[in-house]
Amino acid sequence: MHSDKKLDTHCQKIRHLRFYVIFYLIENELNKTLARYLNALLRIKENNMNKKNLLRMMICFFSGWMGLEAAAQEVWDVDRCMNYAVQHNRTIRQRELEADNARLDRMKAIGSFLPGVTAGTSVQYNFGRSVDPETNTYNTLSTFNNGYSMEASMPIFRGGGLVNEVRRAKAAWLMGKAAWQEAKDNTALETFQAYIDALYCYGTLRLARKKLQESDSLLYKTCRQEELGLKGLSDVAQMEAQQATDSYNLTHQKNLYETALLTLKQKMNFPAEDTLQLDTAVLDTQTLQYIQLTQERADDVFRIALNVNPTLQQAALNAKVAYMRRKISWANVVPSITLFGGISSSYYKELHSTAYPDFRTQFNNNFGSYVGISMSIPIFNRLSGVTSMRQAKNNYRIACEQYESQKEELQKLVLQAVQDREGYLKESIQMEKKVSSDSLAYHVTRRKYEEGLMTSLDVQNNAATLLESETLLLQSKLTYLMKCRLVDYYKGEEIIRGFDDTDK
Repeated sequence: MHSDKKLDTHCQKIRHLRFYVIFYLIENELNKTLARYLNALLRIKENNMNKKNLLRMMICFFSGWMGLEAAAQEVWDVDRCMNYAVQHNRTIRQRELEADNARLDRMKAIGSFLPGVTAGTSVQYNFGRSVDPETNTYNTLSTFNNGYSMEASMPIFRGGGLVNEVRRAKAAWLMGKAAWQEAKDNTALETFQAYIDALYCYGTLRLARKKLQESDSLLYKTCRQEELGLKGLSDVAQMEAQQATDSYNLTHQKNLYETALLTLKQKMNFPAEDTLQLDTAVLDTQTLQYIQLTQERADDVFRIALNVNPTLQQAALNAKVAYMRRKISWANVVPSITLFGGISSSYYKELHSTAYPDFRTQFNNNFGSYVGISMSIPIFNRLSGVTSMRQAKNNYRIACEQYESQKEELQKLVLQAVQDREGYLKESIQMEKKVSSDSLAYHVTRRKYEEGLMTSLDVQNNAATLLESETLLLQSKLTYLMKCRLVDYYKGEEIIRGFDDTDK
């Protein structure tokens, strides 16, 4: 009685599989019925719409259908995802604006060489005792005064501070551009890593689905053999447990894939509710078909990275900025020379008198100009000048140490990337051989199990070994692709391929 219940349970699972097959056949019949219905509409002659409107309706229907099919089949490869992430990343926009601010600072530093011009005017009414500008004596009068002035000044010598400020601003501008490029590269690399993770989860999901299908098939055969007396209940129980394990593993892999896909969308700033279909063609490609045979050494790659890596460029430019600030600090202890000049004029009138010349006459008569040169010599500024020089020197040394540290870190990353690329290539080639051997062993074991020459535990062990080998092959192959792109990046090649600078 107990075995009959078990058999009914197993048969129910098989009926579910048959249900999907029947559903597929029904769907095909519905499509055929829809086609016949549309053909019938074309043959209708007596209706409220003419043939032209009917044809237009059908064109719109099929256009919308084809549009939905095209949208559903739209594939996003890794380069397109990286390009989308770079275009929609807010940190990159901030770095771009910061670089533009640095460019404006450079323009402001260049403008320091130009003369500064100021103009002013004043209007004044005096009541009671005031100074008469004609006699320079106090009188009790009501007067009106109107003055005009314009002054210009231009620095002649600032101890080299003006020139060094322009150089510092230029280095800061280049450093801002390097920071902008670094933000784009980091975003692209993070998106690439998230894409590889999503591909890996998708690959493991396919393996889990394939494993479950094989378990369902083997469970069905075991049930039939148990009915015929060729297998025992223990074999059925073992296969049922394996099928339940594979079903759980499939659900778990689905959750991991959805999480990885959500992480990729977040890295891209992609709408979470929209569909993102990955390019999974690489999962079905053998390693030997995209292998990159190179004779380059890690030292050669590092030598190229010294000149093109934006992170190292930032460190070098930061040291240059610190050096320019050190030279600017010297201007605090040397004299400064300024050339200046100006013009002025005025108009004066007693409110209750008409004996004064008109505005034009007074403006011409009172017109004056001056020119001069001034020198400012710092004698004692409370030790701020000397202190600033020493602080600037220390900051320059700190920037130099940061540059050397960044260079050593870059060398480690380059060496590790090259070594990982070669290592994962060898692993992928070896794992392909192992997967082929494990697959052959699994199918032989399964065949012998069906013939009664092997136990269910033997089948489970070989299936687990094959699944592990396929998973390791998938991991090593995808990691090899990631390391190849990373090494190419250190060599100065573009991370995002197939898009020009305007698209980025």
